[in-house]
Amino acid sequence: MINEREIATLVARFGVGNQLNGGLLLVDDEPNNLVVLRGFLDDEERWQVHTAASGEEALAIAEKTPLDVVVTDHRMPGMTGVDLLEKLRRLRPDVAGIVLTGYADMDALEAAINRAAAFRFLRKPWEPADILEAIQQASNLVSQRRIIERLVSLLSERGEMLRASFEEVKRQQQALLHLERIGTVGKLASGVTHDLRNMVTSLREAEYQLSQHAASPELRETFTLGLAHVEKILSTLKTLQDFAHAGKLEIARAPADPADVVRDAVTISRMDLHFRLRRLVVDVAPDLPPLQADRLKLSQALVNLIQNAVQATGKDSTVRIAARPADGGVELSVEDDGPGVETELRPRLFQPFASGKGSPGLGMGLYMARLIVESHGGSIRLVDLPGGGARFELRLPS
Repeated sequence: MINEREIATLVARFGVGNQLNGGLLLVDDEPNNLVVLRGFLDDEERWQVHTAASGEEALAIAEKTPLDVVVTDHRMPGMTGVDLLEKLRRLRPDVAGIVLTGYADMDALEAAINRAAAFRFLRKPWEPADILEAIQQASNLVSQRRIIERLVSLLSERGEMLRASFEEVKRQQQALLHLERIGTVGKLASGVTHDLRNMVTSLREAEYQLSQHAASPELRETFTLGLAHVEKILSTLKTLQDFAHAGKLEIARAPADPADVVRDAVTISRMDLHFRLRRLVVDVAPDLPPLQADRLKLSQALVNLIQNAVQATGKDSTVRIAARPADGGVELSVEDDGPGVETELRPRLFQPFASGKGSPGLGMGLYMARLIVESHGGSIRLVDLPGGGARFELRLPS
């Protein structure tokens, strides 16, 4: 058993503080016995003494009064002392009980130990010193129990804090790694962007020359599609370069009709032959609230989602694009009937370089969409469809 000095050391080390409240409850159906007990206990300044004439009265007091120790007579009408401590054990398991009896009742002793978990069983006639010693020892036990419970609680709290701190460190490490990778990509994008601009200039000149000669419509269309893809890559790299340089996207806000954003995205997507092999369903609700947004960048985000849907589906599949009011703002969504998002991809779905098996891209489309939407104060999420497929929703404030 831990002694008082060791308890004091633990209390000082962990700052637990005193766990005793000084509450002492005396229970006896004989008023004279209560007077005698209280007479010598009142001299002990450390105790707040309460009395009860029955088990029922004692339980009522225990429900609303701070207690450390209960001293009860065993032979009482109605509820015995052992019955009282058994009920008290369920109500206040941190309180120690002492049973007094004038009978050599071994059954009561066994019940006091087994059922009621009594701390001490004393026979009458008792001496005041015996009662004081038993109460002191009982209160020491109560203090130890409460200290241990408090220490366990503190350890649990500190363990949870440590776990949360560890998770935060991991999150910060991931954020730093993410920024480092984006910075590296930004530097690479800067050089690639310069070369692509030169290439686009040459391709535009070649496109003009084709239009002036008797080139077949199929060739001109193929060339135009290729140029459109290059310009889309150039736009994505420029956005990524700007983010890597400033740590955020520069948003040129202006009033924008959500219907125009959807129309722009569909127009750009039609340049992709694979998109034209899908069935398109566009559903734009009337009278949508206008957005204060960068129309070009929002269209780019929507194009990324459309491209994602095209890559997830086959010929003659359906791609649905919708715009509707939502929570005082606007929800833009792209839905497909493909196989859905792979389970292993979901935790990093909106992170850079996250792509599914067999995906031809670098895994930057959803990440760029997330950056654009969050820069507008909005959010992006994936919704699984009951019949299969995936639905990406962009929520934007009006």
